[in-house]
Amino acid sequence: MKRLKKWYHQWTIKEQIRWALISLAGLSALLLAVIGFILSKSMIEKSYREDFTYNLQVSNEIMDIQLKNIIEISRNLLIDQNGLDKEGLESADQEKDKSEKSKSQSTKSLGFMDALEQSGASDAEFFTSAQDQALKSALGQAINQDLLIGEMVVLDIKGKLCDYTRNTGAGRQYNADEILDSDWLAIVDEARGKEVFFGSNVLKEDSYMFTMAKKLNDIRTGEARGYLIVNIRQKLLEDAFGNPPKYRTSQCLLAINPREANKVAYYTGDSTYRASIEEAYLKNGQLGPGYVTAQVTDEVTGWTLVSAIRKGALTKDTNIIGLLLLLVFAALCLVAIKIAKVISSRIYAPLYQLENVIEEVGEGKRDIEAEFDDSEIGRIGTKFKEMVSNNLELREHLLSSQLKERESELLLLQSQINPHFLYNTLDSLYCMAVINEADDMAGMVDALSRTFRLSLNKGNKLILVKNEIEHIKAYMEVQNFRFQDRFTLILDIDPAMLELYMLKFILQPFVENAMYHGLEPKVGRGTITVTGKISENDFIFEITDDGVGVTDLSVLGNGYGIRNVLERVHLFYGEGYGVTFESAPGAGTKVRIHIAAVYTKGEIHNEESSHR
Repeated sequence: MKRLKKWYHQWTIKEQIRWALISLAGLSALLLAVIGFILSKSMIEKSYREDFTYNLQVSNEIMDIQLKNIIEISRNLLIDQNGLDKEGLESADQEKDKSEKSKSQSTKSLGFMDALEQSGASDAEFFTSAQDQALKSALGQAINQDLLIGEMVVLDIKGKLCDYTRNTGAGRQYNADEILDSDWLAIVDEARGKEVFFGSNVLKEDSYMFTMAKKLNDIRTGEARGYLIVNIRQKLLEDAFGNPPKYRTSQCLLAINPREANKVAYYTGDSTYRASIEEAYLKNGQLGPGYVTAQVTDEVTGWTLVSAIRKGALTKDTNIIGLLLLLVFAALCLVAIKIAKVISSRIYAPLYQLENVIEEVGEGKRDIEAEFDDSEIGRIGTKFKEMVSNNLELREHLLSSQLKERESELLLLQSQINPHFLYNTLDSLYCMAVINEADDMAGMVDALSRTFRLSLNKGNKLILVKNEIEHIKAYMEVQNFRFQDRFTLILDIDPAMLELYMLKFILQPFVENAMYHGLEPKVGRGTITVTGKISENDFIFEITDDGVGVTDLSVLGNGYGIRNVLERVHLFYGEGYGVTFESAPGAGTKVRIHIAAVYTKGEIHNEESSHR
């Protein structure tokens, strides 16, 4: 399975789509063909079964009509006696009187049942001539009523036998003792006067007649007088059931007699399969799954009538249907291959176009002229095209930024020339002031020189906190020279902060702002207090003055220097840090600066809070 998957994934997408569609269509067509074949086979079997059942019912009705006529003839013999006619019976008292009178009547008026009654009362070995004549006369009349009756035999209760055969009137000389000892006679006794049908001639083995037998009970007293055996011609069954169509060589019709342990009473059809069919019914009571069967139960005979045909004989029709379905399946496969080829090509076309565009971009082409459709793949191609254009724009911006950065570096190098010249000039002024013993001038020049040096910080963005504090002190010295020590600077910085880093030129603009806008307008001396502490790896600086204060806090952040500081804080430390103001007229101003602690140059300790 893994090899098959690996082999499948080695195909191109076009081949995968094509064979997926072909497989799907092929499986669908195969499934339809199999289902169609099974359904057609099932419908053919169902149709044959329904036809067989209907034909059996019709044949059964035809057979019952003939048999009921023979049954009626045999029952008429029971009322053939003195005082009884064939139209009906009189009351029981009248019958008793007539039976007594019959003893005195002549032989010519002896009836069928009278002869059996007299014979049963006598121990004679044979019927008397009068009895024999009465029996044969009644049997002859009965046989002549139906041409399908071939022979009738009467056996009285003592074992005397009288038979009558059509046309000749001569019997076959049956042995009464053999009849009395036969197994079938016990079945007749169990029926208690009801007609019992056997599939063969119980008196003599032949294939031309089958037997109906019954026990003859006196209708007046209920006493047994003997047995009646009627051999019926097989033509009755042949006329009723006929023969299967000649082209249905494996179709057969059979009658099963439950009274004879499911023995086949009648069979018509191909004799090749008779032995196996009889064996199956004698053993299992039914045919195997290789046959399509239909059956009905005959109420007159008690036989089970079965019509069967081997399923192999039906395959001729199903084979034709299967061949047609196979041809349809092959045609569908061919159509599926053609359609799959067209669909896969159309699906793969945008992929092929996108592949070509990617190759062109890889080779350096930047102007993409290909246009994509609105399919999923087409939208991907459009997005790719937009991405390439955006990347080109970003690359141009990057190159432009790099050029500007390079220019800035050159300008910075150039700008560093002027401060060095200024440092040297201030040093010269400082030396001249010392020589001329102008101590105030020398101190002012020295403070101004230190202010410039600390502001530039050798071009670094970060500065040690202690150097930033030195910058404030130098600045205030310069201003006190100017304002004659009017201002006082108070510093309260946590010593743990001094060796850490911060963004340069953060505190000085606020000290300068406090001096010019808070203390200078004030009458008299003023004080600026700078405090610094560490709070959860952050620096908190507060610059407080006791100047005039302001009413509108928005003016505190409008100056160029202050705006510059605010922007630099947000850019370097992140939006989580910044500056807040507090002020009131006559109460001074407080500036609170919140920035992150930097432990090494460029490394902010609280990175998550800074959102850099």
